[in-house]
Amino acid sequence: MASKSKNQAELPELQRARALWIANRFDAAVKLFVETAARHPQNIAALVDTARALGHRHEIKRAGEYLDRLRTIAADRSDLAFILGQTFRMIHREELAIECFEEYVAGPGRRHADGHFELAVLYERRHRVAEAEAALARVLKLNPAYYEASLLQARLLRRRGEVGQAKTRFRRLAEHSQVHLISRAQAWAALADIADKEGDYEQAVNLMARCKDIQIAHAQVFQHHSDVVLGNLQRFNESVTAEDFRRWRAQQNDLGPPTRVAHLTSFPRSGTTLLENVLDAHSGVISSEERQVFSRDILDSSWKESHENTPPTIEAFDRIPVVKLQSLRRRYLDAMEEALDEPIGDRVHIDKNPTHTLFIPALVRLFPESQFLVALRDPRDVIVSCYFQYLPLNPASVSFLTWEATIRRYALDMGIWLRRREQLDAASWLEVRYEDVVQDLPAAARRALIFLKLPWEESVLGYRERLATKTVHSPTYLDVAQPIHRRPIGRWKNYARWLAPHLGTLDRFVTDFGYA
Repeated sequence: MASKSKNQAELPELQRARALWIANRFDAAVKLFVETAARHPQNIAALVDTARALGHRHEIKRAGEYLDRLRTIAADRSDLAFILGQTFRMIHREELAIECFEEYVAGPGRRHADGHFELAVLYERRHRVAEAEAALARVLKLNPAYYEASLLQARLLRRRGEVGQAKTRFRRLAEHSQVHLISRAQAWAALADIADKEGDYEQAVNLMARCKDIQIAHAQVFQHHSDVVLGNLQRFNESVTAEDFRRWRAQQNDLGPPTRVAHLTSFPRSGTTLLENVLDAHSGVISSEERQVFSRDILDSSWKESHENTPPTIEAFDRIPVVKLQSLRRRYLDAMEEALDEPIGDRVHIDKNPTHTLFIPALVRLFPESQFLVALRDPRDVIVSCYFQYLPLNPASVSFLTWEATIRRYALDMGIWLRRREQLDAASWLEVRYEDVVQDLPAAARRALIFLKLPWEESVLGYRERLATKTVHSPTYLDVAQPIHRRPIGRWKNYARWLAPHLGTLDRFVTDFGYA
């Protein structure tokens, strides 16, 4: 360590800042990152960590200042373009990331497989399939044991319709002891999805169980975090009354000029991605897709200081000073504009996040003028879709590791929504059924636009044209790019045998949402 130059030395302050970040103390972590970079302006790790932390917090212009400094002091490093590419990818500047990785693989670093793989991932997300395949071929030529590349290659084979070859490769990866467990889990999930599409439903269940078994073995820490957070949110949501919403709505004038803020929420796999992309094709709409601006950067700091470990209460939300609410409103909108890399202006901003259902009281407290679009889908189809969707293990996805846990989480979130729709002003929310969008897109889109007080535009019917130049970060990015079809409707009937022990829990939702 002592032999390292000063601008590459590992700093104890950075280790502390990273620990704060891991502990979800984001404000404190960012503060320490910035202070460390100020004290060590030539240290490459300090500049990179600070830029990435700021970028994750959607302070992307500030992040850019540190990257500019990095370009100056590390201009002679052959891996500079790679470091920049990774950073831009992390902060959702995909076009800049692609440019950096293309520069990296064309230069002295062209023999490093990681750069080619990063490019392949970004190309595939942008539906640049041929370029992704070429990049993967270079990866595997440099390192035949680069199993993540083999996994993506199998996915691309499937996209091209070469399902037999894809199955062979997925199976080889899933059963290979040298392949990382995360990649093996993804391979099992891919095989399950293929079996589902081929109509072999029992095999699909068995294959998906292999994926879940891998994840369950490593889920304990995430499960504990999830239990604590969901317990706090459930108790808070159950304490909120219609009077609380009326009181908070009445304080709108104290917070400044009203904004055109809408929230597209519900439950994962309920059709939020499709509806968001349809509406985002309207000239009067700008949407943000599952950004963590509110849940990570605003929510906790609204009713408490970032270092406090106290659950939300009605009293705490009532005590939030007006000046703090005004500051948080501005912080939210500024962060969204930085994330979008363009001003919102007078457009309706749709914050699409299906997990925000439990945050509705907090959203109303911050933005009393909020409108809520709630995507509905047959609850039984939602459960099947959630269970069969591979998601990286985290405190949210840990709810989808078993049929029972998936249904329990659905009952929590959508049970809360049933309370909310009785308490909120009826003019402030609209339910949009996935089945209606699929069966009559013009009528469903028109209804949503009327609710948002926007005129009709034919552009919403051509939303797939916009998707050709847009990166969709949802796990359903491939599905939403396909023409609308009815195949997902009633999918649950194929899995009635596995759902049967739990259907009693779903009965109230099937009835109340009109699917009986």
